[in-house]
Amino acid sequence: MLRVIARDGVKGADLRSVANEAGCSTGVIAHYVGDKQALLLGALREAMSHVARGMADVAARQSGMARLIAMLEAGMPLDPERAASCRIFYHFAAEGMNDPKLAGELASYYDWWRREVGDVIEELQVEGHFALQNPSALAETMVGLAEGLAIQGVFAADQTQTERLSGRLADAVARFDAPLFRREQMA
Repeated sequence: MLRVIARDGVKGADLRSVANEAGCSTGVIAHYVGDKQALLLGALREAMSHVARGMADVAARQSGMARLIAMLEAGMPLDPERAASCRIFYHFAAEGMNDPKLAGELASYYDWWRREVGDVIEELQVEGHFALQNPSALAETMVGLAEGLAIQGVFAADQTQTERLSGRLADAVARFDAPLFRREQMA
C-alpha cells in the first residue's frame, strides 16, 4: 500500500491498484481491510509507525545534541527510504485537509513527534543546553523547521540540495543553543 501511495499518491491508491501491487484480488483486500478509507487510515498508521521505529532506532544509537538532530532528520528526505516516507506524508496531508479522520491521525503523529523532541530537549537542558527555554515551545519550533526543510527537500532538484538543508537544520539547532540566543530570551 505504501509503495502505491509513494508512487501514485493517495488518489491513485484504490483497492484495485493495491491488490495488483500485492498480487491478490480486490475481494481479498476488501475482506481484510474494508473500503478505501480504511485502507488509507491503515496505510497512514503504518507510515507513522515506520517513522516512529526509525526515530527510536536513531535515538538508541545517539546521545546528546546528535540525538536531537537525528530525531529531527528522521522526518527529512535524506535517503530514498525517508524521501518515500515524506512523499507519503505529504500526500496524506493534502488529503487530510478534507478528511477529518486523516487530519486527526496526522495531528496525533505531530503531537507525538513534538513530545519526543521535547523530551530530548529536557535531557539536554540538564546538560546545560537550551537554558531558560520552554522545551515544548522549542520542540514545536524545531519540528516545524525540520518539516519545512523536508518539504523543500522533497522538491529539491538533486541530493546536494537536500544535504544542504540538513546542514541548515544543524545550524539552526546550534543557534537555538548559542549564548547570544539565551541572553535574548532572558531579556
